[in-house]
Amino acid sequence: MNELKSPTISDMERNILKISTELFLNQGYDKTTIRQIAEKSGIGRGHLYYYFKKKEDILIHIFKQILNKIYDDVIENSDDKTEILLSYATIQCIYTYTLVLNEKLFRIYLQGSNIEIVRRAAQDILIDLCKKKAKDMNYNISEKDICFSITIGYAGECELLKRFYHGEKNFDIDSIVKSIISTRLLLLNIIDYKQVCLIVDKAMKEAKKFDYNNIIEKLHIFEF
Repeated sequence: MNELKSPTISDMERNILKISTELFLNQGYDKTTIRQIAEKSGIGRGHLYYYFKKKEDILIHIFKQILNKIYDDVIENSDDKTEILLSYATIQCIYTYTLVLNEKLFRIYLQGSNIEIVRRAAQDILIDLCKKKAKDMNYNISEKDICFSITIGYAGECELLKRFYHGEKNFDIDSIVKSIISTRLLLLNIIDYKQVCLIVDKAMKEAKKFDYNNIIEKLHIFEF
């Protein structure tokens, strides 16, 4: 008699992420409980805690997965792997466009941006990615400037994207992306405004050529 094969850890995590995302979208993050996620996933709460201790951990996992995928794709396809500032700007551009081009993902992002622990975790992920790239390329950017660039830039990003989502006029996505990336580059304190503008323009052109469907498909989260 053949036994059913138990799902692997990655399969279980993927199922939990799908169920959680569906619940967050249908009834809101605040009204979704760990108990509901466990029941819908067909597991006990103790089993769920093995993978995710809190709801916040699920959102953090989603953001980290997205950013790591974008980072890997940008570095892999970069024509100039030594240009850290262009890579940094391109990653930020693609990340923002990825959010707004997928309505489900955008709504999850907005819910997460209202939660302090998720905001801080998202900032830490971006900081770690930037520090890693700088170290890989032996680029001299102070940790303090990286932290200021990410933290202040993220706060502005959240506010601008909320206004864009709610349809406020004068908030088109290209202008928002340009503002976010310009601010972050200037706060690194290593290039002037003219150089920033050149990098941002090039990064936005690179971002327009990116395969956004490929990112979403590889995440395996938003397919119900």
